[in-house]
Amino acid sequence: MITLTSDVGTVLEVLGNESRRKILSLLSKKPCYVSEISYALKMAPKAVLEHLEKLERAGLINSYEDGRRRYFYIYKNLRLEISITPHTFQTNLLQQEIDDLDKTLKDAFRLFQDIRSSTSKVMKDTVTEIYRNLKDMEEIQKKFSLIQGYIASRASEIFDHFLDEVERCIEDEYERIALLGLSKGATKVSEIAEEFGLPYLEVKKAIEKLKKKGVVEEINKNDSIEFIIKCR
Repeated sequence: MITLTSDVGTVLEVLGNESRRKILSLLSKKPCYVSEISYALKMAPKAVLEHLEKLERAGLINSYEDGRRRYFYIYKNLRLEISITPHTFQTNLLQQEIDDLDKTLKDAFRLFQDIRSSTSKVMKDTVTEIYRNLKDMEEIQKKFSLIQGYIASRASEIFDHFLDEVERCIEDEYERIALLGLSKGATKVSEIAEEFGLPYLEVKKAIEKLKKKGVVEEINKNDSIEFIIKCR
């Protein structure tokens, strides 16, 4: 099932602002409070609040209170699709759910096979047959959109499980943040320290501890030292 978000224009307008995109990028790493966002993005707290209000009204973020602080976070999976071709301009904001993944995959593969076989002879077909091929391609796009949304949703669930496991197994807060930084694509101590506003030496110590535990490994890349989470 695909649920369309009614006001796509509002979401596009909100995302059109670079500062709000930076805030979303920051929130995709972890929930943050206003002062934290302000410090990380070198932005006045008042401006941060204004951007957060717009993101919240657009339905992209939510918040919760923890002690005296209010944390903001991205709370649901959305997929923004923009199609621009010589014959199409279409924008959709989708929340994808698949009732039967196996059936959706089989249907998509069957349609894909049909299109592969029909593409070579499309110029020989009648108008009605060409139009049918066109509708088949539109149907394939919908199926693959569903599949991509499902993959994104599952990846988010697995990442939540990863964070829960880190929380359960790793007691040191710096080690937890170091793992979070590495899982989000950082590969250097300096990147993690800068991204989370932490002392460089503390992050370096945390990485060394994680290396000794066999959770993180060091690699030499382009004459520099990088770190990754072990996947084997």
